[in-house]
Amino acid sequence: MDLSQEELKKINDLHNTARFQHSWKAIRNIITWKERVQHYFARNMLLLFFCFLFGGGLMLLTDEGTLSHSILLDKIMMLLVRLGIFFLALHILSVLLYSLIGPGWEAKQRAKLRKLYECDILAPILQILYPSSEIDTEHDMSPNNVKEVVPISEYYIQSGILKLNDERDLQAVDLYAYSVIKGIDGYDDVTDFLGQVYSIKNTFSLKGELRIVPTEHFLLFETQGSYPGTMQDGKKIDVEDIQHNEHYNIYCTNEQSTRKFLTPTVIEWFNNMTSDCKFSFYSNESQIYFANYNDRYSFAVPKDKKSLKEWRIEDAAIKLKYAFYFANEVTEMLHKNEGFS
Repeated sequence: MDLSQEELKKINDLHNTARFQHSWKAIRNIITWKERVQHYFARNMLLLFFCFLFGGGLMLLTDEGTLSHSILLDKIMMLLVRLGIFFLALHILSVLLYSLIGPGWEAKQRAKLRKLYECDILAPILQILYPSSEIDTEHDMSPNNVKEVVPISEYYIQSGILKLNDERDLQAVDLYAYSVIKGIDGYDDVTDFLGQVYSIKNTFSLKGELRIVPTEHFLLFETQGSYPGTMQDGKKIDVEDIQHNEHYNIYCTNEQSTRKFLTPTVIEWFNNMTSDCKFSFYSNESQIYFANYNDRYSFAVPKDKKSLKEWRIEDAAIKLKYAFYFANEVTEMLHKNEGFS
């Protein structure tokens, strides 16, 4: 997916503005802060090492008679000893100070980094592509509803909410869901979901609750992983399409409405989705949620110096455009579903 010439020009103009460059510099400083701290400690250790090395060397050479005693030599040795003590004390104090305030300060900086990137970098790009859009960094997409459409997990970390503010009330977030398990060498994070979750208003005639989740086959067994199953007062149903039954499980509380929704067009669309991603779908009376488990972030801030160097404003814009192109495909499928909308 490419940007139009007009979009490309506006994005490059944005990149050259003083405000954008100022924000990008602030982001770069936060990302490279830990590396600068490491360089600071390494420099102190190196200076301490050289002080003791040269001081000890001069003392040894003097004791062996290679160098004769002199007032200048004594002053140099005393200076090296004092410098060594100073750098040792400085290093100890720095380590203690970092151990006390470092972890909390890093957590604050990470939160600041995400907000700075989403508000000052991502939001202006998004507004070029979709002028009425905004990014809400203060709230999460409804956690209870998000859990209906992604695998059951212990922890759910969302990006800010990207809102198009259109007639569909289309919203999107990056979501990382993970669990912590005890391994041989300690505790490990296990990824349950990494991708995007979307929501739109349910302006269709779909009644009750409906959940469609992807399945996988191992030998003769079918599994839907840790995706949630049937809801309260709901049941699992099958459709006539064999391929759909093999790749998805369907749960609903209103079978008549669900079967009306699952037209051949919709079923074929779901079948096509299985080759591209793990797609899941959930709807209630007011909202529709769908998730794209693609093992990647679309809206995330660069995480280290390497990704910072590789970041390009055109690539960020294309990721945004593709994310909403995917959402548009889903909503277009719903609208084209004759006899349903």
